[in-house]
Amino acid sequence: MSRPIVFVLGAPRSGTTLLRVMLAGHPELFVPPEMVLGSFETMAQRKAMLEKRFWDKGGLRRALIELRDIDVTQAKAAVAEWDDLSVPQVYKALQTEVGDRHLVDKDPRLSVPDGSLERLLENFPDARFVWIVRNPASVIRSVQNMPMAEVMLQGFAGAPKDIWEISNRRIRDFLAAIPQERWARVHYEALVSDPEPELQKASTAIGVAYHPAMATPYDGDDRMRSGPKGARAIGDPNMAGRKKLDPSLATKWLEGFDHRKTSTATKELGLELGYDLAAIPLPGVTQVDAALSKIWNTAQSMYAELDLAQDLDTLEGRRFLARMVSASIDQMTEQVDPDYPIFHHGEGPTRKMFADNPDTDYHRAVIRTDKGQVYRVTGQVPAGTTYTGMLLYGRGGRIGDRLVDAGLGLDAEGRFTVTISTQPNDLEGTWLQAKGDETAVFVRQYFVNRGTQAPLSLSIERVNAPPPQPMDIANYAKGLSRAERMLKAVFERTKTAHKMVTGMALNNFIQIPGEALFPTPDNTYQVAWYRFGQDQVMLVRGKLPTARYFNLSLCNAWMESLDYQRHTVALNHTQIQTDAEGNFEVCLAHRNPGHPNWLDTTGHHAGYLLSRSLLLEGEAPDFKIQVMYEHEWETLKRERGQ
Repeated sequence: MSRPIVFVLGAPRSGTTLLRVMLAGHPELFVPPEMVLGSFETMAQRKAMLEKRFWDKGGLRRALIELRDIDVTQAKAAVAEWDDLSVPQVYKALQTEVGDRHLVDKDPRLSVPDGSLERLLENFPDARFVWIVRNPASVIRSVQNMPMAEVMLQGFAGAPKDIWEISNRRIRDFLAAIPQERWARVHYEALVSDPEPELQKASTAIGVAYHPAMATPYDGDDRMRSGPKGARAIGDPNMAGRKKLDPSLATKWLEGFDHRKTSTATKELGLELGYDLAAIPLPGVTQVDAALSKIWNTAQSMYAELDLAQDLDTLEGRRFLARMVSASIDQMTEQVDPDYPIFHHGEGPTRKMFADNPDTDYHRAVIRTDKGQVYRVTGQVPAGTTYTGMLLYGRGGRIGDRLVDAGLGLDAEGRFTVTISTQPNDLEGTWLQAKGDETAVFVRQYFVNRGTQAPLSLSIERVNAPPPQPMDIANYAKGLSRAERMLKAVFERTKTAHKMVTGMALNNFIQIPGEALFPTPDNTYQVAWYRFGQDQVMLVRGKLPTARYFNLSLCNAWMESLDYQRHTVALNHTQIQTDAEGNFEVCLAHRNPGHPNWLDTTGHHAGYLLSRSLLLEGEAPDFKIQVMYEHEWETLKRERGQ
């Protein structure tokens, strides 16, 4: 008479394959790979399903190869002979071939609540059961990271995060009606660290004496862990690559688990089975979550301060905030590796701050000089370039040493090499001395005509850079924290500048140092807060200064240059028409008033009017401002004969 059949139960990724191989070490047990039988009533049903899941066909074939000492082709034919049988008939046929051993079948699909276990129990009322449980955190994480999980887990109930709870609750409820002496529950964590007590429990439930070979699953023969093509074992594919039990597998998948995303049902069943999910330390990525939440909260708090008198300013405030959230995260998390720096455009047509100049390209690269790092910057300044300057920034925005184009050591073709370091070195090129707290290097290029002047070519490298490192959770979280601080700093400095200028410089120029706004140090800045009505114009009169470059440009209330891609919102010294003595008149107006030096306010009734005098010689320009109605301007224009 055949010995009772044994079913190994457990949720997917719970260690059922390891337990199968362990049990296969017992001489009184025949434990083949997953035969994919128990969840069907007939072999015809099984065959139909396996036409879609061909990789599941190997287990039953492997069992017959072992039992009958046949090859794969013969095993396929033998399985085909059973096509018209019921699944219980196949089990009984296998029991007969197994002889005086217990037939053991492991199949995680039996945990699906579809009535399979009840049907098997009806046909095998003396069946034995071994239930393996594993920390739900490990199972959930393993399932979520399982290759082709959406295919491999077809047929299991629930989403990946719920499979553990559904499967184990199903098994628990089923076994509650089975006499205790006919089943055992073993824990995966114990199987990989101290297997003997768990295997003794399993042996008792099966009805055999414990055998020490069970605790050494990788010794001796392969226990049907592998097989020829067409009869390969299914289950955990990592089994084939291991040589011994690995206790670290007990906790490997716990790292990265966030119990807050787990259902109450899973937590409750976990506690019942000995797993306190709330006791698992939150994953490092929660540092990133917290930092991101702080950014969102900071941005949300700023919304209350975005409403200004003009609707356009309010709209642009929301755009400015969105841009600064993006810019701060980008700058503090993406362009942050001082070992492998890259120059990028810090500002441009769609990312603006601190009164950017439409005529300037701002190239930024992150560096660190606190440990003696050395950087090499190479490039070429095209002939006819208006201005090129290289500047170091230290912590807190400290303005460090700088070089202006002539000091870059340009050769006849405009090529240069600059070495950045705290100490002199023997490297070629010009030395730019660092103080040791530098965080960035800026290279600015000024244009007077982007259509005819070519951009710089630039590259930067750290000398003797260490090997690149993979992304690190803690460093990324710190970057996000710095982004939140940058967001606040930009917003606060923008507000402070707005308050100062609107209170002191209404339609009147004042000179500002600009240190807090990351300026070009070679510039002399003058700013006015212009305001005039829809039917008015503003005339700004002055004399071109003796300077490498001069311009007047318009910015909105958030210190963003106006739309210079579609409107004339800035005029430089080559574009401003003057008289023979260099005197000029620039006209700010809402629509073209027929003035040769028109600045388009693009719908703004108020904003910044900024003057830059680069490498100024002598005194800064003295501006006179006059606001008049459009009809007065028309009269003045006629009087001038324009």
